[in-house]
Amino acid sequence: MTFPKLGIEKHWSVGRFTAEILSGLTYTLRYLIALIFWELLLRTQIGFQGATAVFLLFLPAEAMFLSVFTGWLKPKLNRIITPIVLLLPFVFYVSQLIYFRIFGSLFSVSMIGLGTNAVENFGWALWDTVKGSVGWILLCFLPVGVSVFVSVFAPEKVFKGSRPLLHLSAVIKTVVLWLLAVLMLLPFGTGDYSPYYAYSSSYIDTDTASNRLGVLTNSVVELGHLLFGDSKKQDMDFVAPSVPDGFGSGSNAVPNTLSGVDFATLKNMTDDKGKQALCDYLASVSGTNKNEHTGLLKDYNLIYICAESFCNLAIEPDVTPTLYKLSQGGFVLNNYYNSYKNTTTNGEFSFMTGLWPDVSRDADSGSSSGSFAQSSNKQIPFALGNMFENSGVKTYAYHNFRGYYYSREDTHPNLGYTTTRFMGGENGMKFTHSWPSSDLEMMEQSVGDYINNDRFHAYYMTFSGHGPYSDANNICVDNIDTVRKLAAGKGYDETALYYLAANYELEKAMTYLVGQLEAAGKLDNTMIVLTGDHYPYYLNTAAFNNLAGRKVEQNFEKYKSTCIMWCGGMEPVQVNTPCCNIDILPTVLNLFGFQYDSRLLPGTDIFSDSTHMAMLYNKSFVTDKVRYNAQTGKAEWFSSADSMTEDQKQAYLQYLIALTKNRYKMSLDIMSEDFYKFVYDNMTVQG
Repeated sequence: MTFPKLGIEKHWSVGRFTAEILSGLTYTLRYLIALIFWELLLRTQIGFQGATAVFLLFLPAEAMFLSVFTGWLKPKLNRIITPIVLLLPFVFYVSQLIYFRIFGSLFSVSMIGLGTNAVENFGWALWDTVKGSVGWILLCFLPVGVSVFVSVFAPEKVFKGSRPLLHLSAVIKTVVLWLLAVLMLLPFGTGDYSPYYAYSSSYIDTDTASNRLGVLTNSVVELGHLLFGDSKKQDMDFVAPSVPDGFGSGSNAVPNTLSGVDFATLKNMTDDKGKQALCDYLASVSGTNKNEHTGLLKDYNLIYICAESFCNLAIEPDVTPTLYKLSQGGFVLNNYYNSYKNTTTNGEFSFMTGLWPDVSRDADSGSSSGSFAQSSNKQIPFALGNMFENSGVKTYAYHNFRGYYYSREDTHPNLGYTTTRFMGGENGMKFTHSWPSSDLEMMEQSVGDYINNDRFHAYYMTFSGHGPYSDANNICVDNIDTVRKLAAGKGYDETALYYLAANYELEKAMTYLVGQLEAAGKLDNTMIVLTGDHYPYYLNTAAFNNLAGRKVEQNFEKYKSTCIMWCGGMEPVQVNTPCCNIDILPTVLNLFGFQYDSRLLPGTDIFSDSTHMAMLYNKSFVTDKVRYNAQTGKAEWFSSADSMTEDQKQAYLQYLIALTKNRYKMSLDIMSEDFYKFVYDNMTVQG
């Protein structure tokens, strides 16, 4: 039996036709086995939060696509090309592995430009992680090694392929297999955090989506969003949640709002659909009320510090006594969570603006460092620099690293800091070490700028606490001997000691600062607010547990941290309200008696009578009644919810889930729409 002549081939037998198809499939099978191996290997590192076998659905299409590039040349060339093609996914998976072992998360396609910037500045620290990952890298290389072995020793028939036109049909097969995989997601549902939601949503984060879909599949999806998606996120609308009984502000309280802001009126002033949607949503939000703490610190000075990789584990009474003293005074936040696992610019952005950064898989990072850099030409009226500056108080911002990194030379002046000084360049600060540089040396070169002013506000982004926590870190090397003596007999392992050594530089800086405030007579009318940008991702799990003295639960407890809100001469006030990074700005605005509109901030003044939650970057959250894991969809109820019925619990949970989505979308839309400018340009009465 033969096929009819088509003008392309002279003659094909059924046997040869079948053999060539089977030959093409053998290449696909080899790649499929390798991809499954790499996916499972990487999952042993990143965990299986919310993971299912769904990730297997897309691997056949990806393996089929790889087979497009092999098997259509002569066997001698196919021997060479096959392992070379395997090198591409090998490099991808190893890169993800190294990134995860450094940062505790996977990188998104949109972060590649930012990653290049990071490697340029922090590349020296990369070698430490690579050395510690040699075993894993060799294990990842196993499929490539096997392929090389087969290429050398297997008989020629193993590398026979199909003719080019038949082989290129693999492109069509790839598309068909991919579409079938998408259709097979539908039986799992299309709701929040379902596999289909992970596939289609622009708002989901890379880690959560990778757990649902697989690491390679998620990156393919992100690449598609980057190349063909809309620049504005359109796949999530504001939700109108039903407020459960017992929640809401007191009717007789005075709201923290601006009298000139009427969202119904503002909506009629624009044809922009995004602004109109924001107006509709914000018109439904009551905001928070003034309370007994409103204006309590009205005439105080403020020193606002975002500390690199700082967390509660850096507070050790015998090693960091000044940090311990500050953490036990003023307002003691017993249920504070740092929302972020990595990326300084995200935590700093929340701390300074009170808004959520774009932490989704489609965050427009590029080389301009995410939401913070992209806010540099947007109006940010509630930033503390702007609030103090508009009140006639001079403002200052400092950072002991390069001003161009994360675009701080553009962002910080936009936040109202008229004096901004960064390491090197024309900013006048000099340091013994360039990476990381000393927090103490930064403090010594800056306090004199403002300490003698009648009133002042200073902001610091520290650097000394940056990892790695080893002898590759200059600050750690400077302080390790001192820390060993101070921590003698406490049983800390080497990495834990080096983490304390890095933070000992912050301890020295804070000791110097407190001493200077006291000498200038400013200690009793100055508030110091200090928290971390993210948890210390360079601190491995063993060292984390070692410092904590117990096994730390990874989904929530690892994020539980410290935000110091210290006032000299003030009796400690214990605060058990669950809160996080975005709640600090509205709390400080209320304490200092600034006029602001609480509806326009997604965070909540911790002293208000509103609904309080600590929200994490992946939209998991903690309240006084429940903690909800958005990656698994599971809720863990506390004893404080024992009096609630199951129906009440579910209504409460759905309300909070909707609230997290709204607050996140609201933040992103405020930035993309330059909504603050729109509001202030059209206010009927300046509040």
